[in-house]
Amino acid sequence: MSAAVDTAGRRAGESGAGRQGRAGELATSGRIAWRELRSGLQGFRIFLACLILGVAALAGVRSVSSALDAGLAEEGRVILGGDIEFSLIHRRADDRQIAYFEKAGDLSEIATLRAMARPDAADNGARALVEVKAVDGDYPLFGAMELAGGGTLHDALARRDGRWGLVADPLLLARLGIAPGALVHIGDTVFELRDEIVTEPDRASDGLMFGPRVMMTGEALQEAGLVQPGSLINWEYRLRVPEPADIDALTRVSEGAKAAFPDAGWRITARTNAAPGVKRFVDRLTLFLSLVGLTALFVGGIGIANAVTNFLDGKRRNIATFKCLGASGRTVFQIYLIQVLALAGLGIAAGVVLGAAVPVVAGLALRGLLPLPLEIGLYPEPLAVAAAFGLLITLAFAIWPLARARSLPAQALFRDTVAPQQAWPGAAYGAATAAALAGLAGLAFWAFEDRWLTAWYMAGLAGSFLVLLGLGRGLMRLAARAPRPANASVRLAIASLHRPGAPTTSVVLSLGLGLSLFVTLALVDTNLTRELRTSLPQQAPSFFFLDIQPGQRDAFVERLSASEGAHDIEQVPMLRGRITRVNGVPAREVTPSEEAAWALRGDRGLTYSSGVPENSTLVAGEWWPDGYDGKPLVSMAAEIAQGLGLRIGDTVSVNVLGREITAEIASLREVDWRSLSINFVMVFSPSALEAAPHTFLVTAKTPPEREGVLLKDMTDAFPNVTAVRVKEALETVNDLMSKLLMAVRGANAMTLMIGVLVLAGALATGLRARIYDAVVLKTFGATRRQLIGAYVVEYGLLGLATALFAVLAGTAASYAVMTFAIGSGWVFSAPVAVSTALLATAITVTAGLATTWVALRAKPAPYLRNE
Repeated sequence: MSAAVDTAGRRAGESGAGRQGRAGELATSGRIAWRELRSGLQGFRIFLACLILGVAALAGVRSVSSALDAGLAEEGRVILGGDIEFSLIHRRADDRQIAYFEKAGDLSEIATLRAMARPDAADNGARALVEVKAVDGDYPLFGAMELAGGGTLHDALARRDGRWGLVADPLLLARLGIAPGALVHIGDTVFELRDEIVTEPDRASDGLMFGPRVMMTGEALQEAGLVQPGSLINWEYRLRVPEPADIDALTRVSEGAKAAFPDAGWRITARTNAAPGVKRFVDRLTLFLSLVGLTALFVGGIGIANAVTNFLDGKRRNIATFKCLGASGRTVFQIYLIQVLALAGLGIAAGVVLGAAVPVVAGLALRGLLPLPLEIGLYPEPLAVAAAFGLLITLAFAIWPLARARSLPAQALFRDTVAPQQAWPGAAYGAATAAALAGLAGLAFWAFEDRWLTAWYMAGLAGSFLVLLGLGRGLMRLAARAPRPANASVRLAIASLHRPGAPTTSVVLSLGLGLSLFVTLALVDTNLTRELRTSLPQQAPSFFFLDIQPGQRDAFVERLSASEGAHDIEQVPMLRGRITRVNGVPAREVTPSEEAAWALRGDRGLTYSSGVPENSTLVAGEWWPDGYDGKPLVSMAAEIAQGLGLRIGDTVSVNVLGREITAEIASLREVDWRSLSINFVMVFSPSALEAAPHTFLVTAKTPPEREGVLLKDMTDAFPNVTAVRVKEALETVNDLMSKLLMAVRGANAMTLMIGVLVLAGALATGLRARIYDAVVLKTFGATRRQLIGAYVVEYGLLGLATALFAVLAGTAASYAVMTFAIGSGWVFSAPVAVSTALLATAITVTAGLATTWVALRAKPAPYLRNE
């Protein structure tokens, strides 16, 4: 034994004899721990890798979220295009409202809508849905508009030689096959395309767009004939409030507008919440990826336990010597706890540094997904949260194996290789482990805002650990009771599953959680892709035609019906309105369920009908009789009514064109939203809305080969009508979801990678015993081929058993996500299950052979002499 060990034994003995106080004992433990650490990181590489990856994932995801939050707050003026915005649907603000805006600050009026664009010269049938933005001379109030040609926006949009200018997203040029200088038809007007848009400062506040952006002046929009009564146009009035434009100033403007115009029906947005839809999206994605990262960290916790066990296995003789020389169990525990915490601090620090750098790297990727501002900086809170998770995970998974080494007597430690003993730590160490786990749960509830989802997650994680632990021990008992096969390799493999010190339980735990998450996300991915690419297009109409004026409806439907291949033509009146009261309570004071909250955000599509709409089933109440002309009645989608706490006989108020209409709920409907047919949350009795200015919405189906011909014919005949091709809209949504799924798949791959590292650590934990077994077997004549065969069978059985659990758990979890969270159909995918089983088996066998290769190469003579 080395001089360092002799010194350590002497000092530990003195401590055990009581010649040093508690502080002196701790100082001695620290010196011994430091001397042992100087020998290197043997056994702790996987420990460090698990901590670094897990902490970096959590710190990175939450740092990116903080950077986005800070960017949205810092750039709120630019994103919104003003300090405060008043938005109206269908109608412009009146003179009194305009006067109020101009008194409150500098005003910019913007109109947004969808329209159709086509090239003027050499018409080749190309048509494109475009997102029109009509601006005034004061746009933008904040930020800078950048064009490819370097000129100013208003010069590019000005009228020259009797023709209005237009600037467009480069995507429109590609779709129409045109270049700057080309003439483009939009509505009743021919525009000259003057330049391409490089930067649109307020793009993020517009959310998801289904077509490329084009910009024109407000005067050009009026001349194009796109502004008609009931047309689906958003009128936005943005103000630059005089300094100091603080929160109080914005509140005064907002509250003053509400008091002066209580029935205006506008949506008011301040720069402090410039892009609420984007904020909700970021928050939900952050929560999901944080939970995935936390799962990875928990999987890494198993690796920490394995690494500590493996490390202590290598120090077994030192520990036994310490105890023989009089060291107390507490001293032994302190020595190795100090080492574990020192290395954990190193790993956590490295993970925090990597996490802090993630916003810089992620900025480019997120800008490709959405034009979101990232405020690059150091965000202490997410880094501290990730570090705290790392520390608590380390304590939760390291205390138990450390306490086991403390509790075993010296003679048992010498025999632990061939006859491991169960040693239950004292109540204090069990309480410490429980406290660390409770701290993890408490930190999760504090860090993640969705308490309900966090509770389900923690319960699922705890349940998975218990089930996997039971599965591992069940495999060991099953192997112990299995009949002895004739084949020597198979017999050896089965025996290895339940031999003393077998890593069976550790291997099952190591891969189980990672594979379960892999199966869950793979099945969710498969089902979402199926819904978007196969099921929906077959059920959905080919086109939605919007903004059909009442005087055009008959002619439009007649022409559409006469088009070759057009069928299943449906038409309904359409308005837009905003829910203002629920049972007399202002909408802002209502607390809806998460599933129904969207119905209170912004304007909703409204319609009226004398009969129950198609793709709807009446589930409560009665429909109004034909020709009903009494008080306003409404039929609501059942799930939305339930989420708002509404029942038959309750009332809901909506603001339509500045007029508030209160209707009694007469019936509830189950709506098949997935059909993409015409459906509305609220369907009113005809007398409630038919006198209001409105347009008509028409849908039709046509064979794919006829879509281009039909689109050209209808948009040429009715240039003010907007045609939305469902296939293109679905492709836009699918492209966005594919980008999101890339982030999810990346997080999932990281979890699986940590699982593989943990698996390697679990196998390394029993490596000494494996080498000993291999040496003895070789001594008695076993060949390398027989040993390899035994290892392949053993690891293959472990991989298949783990895969079976992962498929079952992942299937149940994906069903819950698709059915309850997304509200969509679910189909089991056999290829995903089979590929998971093969993947698990291949990973386990490969990692097992790679880890135990040293056992296959071990020479019996030198090893037996040293033992």
